[in-house]
Amino acid sequence: MFKKIFRAVFLSTAVMLVCSVVLSAIFLGIDYDHNEVNALASQADLAASGVNNGGRKYLTQLKGENYRITWINSKGKVLYDNEENPAKMGNHSKRKEVAEAMKTGEGQSERYSTTLSTVTMYYAKKLKDGGVIRVAVTRNSIWQTILQLVTPMLIILLLAVVASWFVAKKISQSIVKPLNQLDLDQPLESKSYEEIKPLLTRLDSQNKQIADQMEQLHHREKEFKTVTDAMQEGLILIDLDNKVLLSNPAVVSLLGSKSSEVLPNDVKKIIDQDKRNVHTEGIVEREGRNIEISASPIFSRGVLKGTSILVIDVTEEYREEQVRREFTANVSHELKTPLQSIMGSAELLENNLVKEEDRKSFYQKIHESSAQLLTLIDDIIRLSHLDENPEFEEVRMNLKSPVTEAIEALQASADKHDVELKAALADTEIKANFRLVYEIAYNLIDNAIRYNNPGGQVKIAVKEVRGQAVLRVSDTGIGIPIEAQTRIFERFYRVDKSHSRKTGGTGLGLSIVKHAVQQCHGTIRLESELGKGSTFTVVFPALKHEDQ
Repeated sequence: MFKKIFRAVFLSTAVMLVCSVVLSAIFLGIDYDHNEVNALASQADLAASGVNNGGRKYLTQLKGENYRITWINSKGKVLYDNEENPAKMGNHSKRKEVAEAMKTGEGQSERYSTTLSTVTMYYAKKLKDGGVIRVAVTRNSIWQTILQLVTPMLIILLLAVVASWFVAKKISQSIVKPLNQLDLDQPLESKSYEEIKPLLTRLDSQNKQIADQMEQLHHREKEFKTVTDAMQEGLILIDLDNKVLLSNPAVVSLLGSKSSEVLPNDVKKIIDQDKRNVHTEGIVEREGRNIEISASPIFSRGVLKGTSILVIDVTEEYREEQVRREFTANVSHELKTPLQSIMGSAELLENNLVKEEDRKSFYQKIHESSAQLLTLIDDIIRLSHLDENPEFEEVRMNLKSPVTEAIEALQASADKHDVELKAALADTEIKANFRLVYEIAYNLIDNAIRYNNPGGQVKIAVKEVRGQAVLRVSDTGIGIPIEAQTRIFERFYRVDKSHSRKTGGTGLGLSIVKHAVQQCHGTIRLESELGKGSTFTVVFPALKHEDQ
């Protein structure tokens, strides 16, 4: 703004000064010309008076005059000239100034010499005897006079321009200073020009609007940060140069400590530079975890500006998918084994390829395989039902009641396997689903019997410990290796598959136990030593006597 004001003031001042100097020179030239004419007329009057009184003698006595004086008689003949020989001069009666003087008493004229660029001014005065005295002076033309003044004019003009530069600077500074001192945050409190009051009022209004918008922006920014910081998923925003513009805390825990500053190379590979305008997905691994990278383009008015990346830990989903695949494969295998036995035996019987005395064993084998198949199907249906997390009816019960029923139901199996069941059941009340608790006890005791040694023992205990109802099933069986203890609750997982085939287990019992315990708000843990037996401990929240 200062430059614009300074330029405007300086240029206008300089132009005015130039015009003033040029006009002054022109007027000075005109005034000089006018003064020369007046001076010439005065000299002509003096010469005429001298000739009228003294004649030629007066003229011959004139010395050092700058004027040319010519005496002409009434016939136009030159009688005297102080610069030329009168005899050589022609008749002057027709000269303009002479003719006018003879006629009117005075006459004047100018004659311009193109070769010398001079002007000769003539002034004639009529004498008493009818003759004429003419006074002449030669001078430069008015433009030549102005040209002679160019040097001093330029000096004056230069000084004037310099002065105008300083004046323009001072004026500009004085104009701009109040504007520079404006408080843009509080414009109405500034003491400035009245002419800009409307501008300051509008500026104050805009300041208030900007303040409101900034407050809303900060509020939304805080909301956005709160939401992104609370997200379990990682969020990364990058520009077209893969520079990280924003990342939330979850990114560090999912991808690593440096991921919030620099995009990892394996993530860059998923976000193909040539496919930035389409959605892409991929999986990266971090410390045994599977991390899904989902990248979506960010457009602004149809122009690609960057990419938003959602980082999700899908390890559990991967494991569940793997479990589902294994479950499907195991189900197919487990169903196929008894079915093949049934079909094989039935085919032999159908084709009369079995001796009469052996038919009973084949019928028995078909019956056992069918029972095994039915048990497997029941367990699968039961486990699928538990996977759906249905709401089971919960009642107040004494924990030893369903445990006692399970012991009674398995007593025959224990006798068959030559295993002794020892029960120590104390009264402790819980709130749970009776059938689920029964299934927990049944499966744990059944496993303890099946994987025990002949002549072994299974101890079943129910007691209350520090406000917790505890069910403990211990056996003196084959035990579980340490490397298998973390997988024992997986579906169809068997430590000793050959032994499992002999015992007729489905491999789903402990999976049913795990889900049932979760439905009953309990926890289960395993303690086992290979060759010495295993102990399963289930803990339920116990009810106080006054609890309803």
